[in-house]
Amino acid sequence: MDHPVKNGNIGNYYIKFNNFLSRFLIFDRVFSEFAETSERIEVGDCLAAENLPGLKCDWQKNYVSFKYFLENEIPEIPADEYQDFQKCVYGILTEYASAQRKLIDSIDESALTIQHDQVQLAEQKIRDCKKQINQTLQQIVTVSFG
Repeated sequence: MDHPVKNGNIGNYYIKFNNFLSRFLIFDRVFSEFAETSERIEVGDCLAAENLPGLKCDWQKNYVSFKYFLENEIPEIPADEYQDFQKCVYGILTEYASAQRKLIDSIDESALTIQHDQVQLAEQKIRDCKKQINQTLQQIVTVSFG
């Protein structure tokens, strides 16, 4: 997805991009909670109202919100020198979204089971994506998230 380049203040870009990353971290935490809840449901250590079909439905709703966020909320690039950086981050977040989709799809709500081999692959991809984001951030700034 191409984003238009506008001349602007690089400081404002940093602030907007930092806010974008903060919102990403919130989505990431929510998705982690869904993964933890799915494990608890599977072993029966959950609230009576919690079940895999309901969890999958809620997870999908948040996934749709994340996709909207990814497609529409990434800051505009103020300078040509940041286009490669932003394309790289966008690509990594797109891979992250794909891995989240695989986690959601690993829940078989009709059989009330989780496909653990698919979960392991998706969770590894998510860890890899977060590591890649961190490495990409370290290339342009001295502070990054873990």
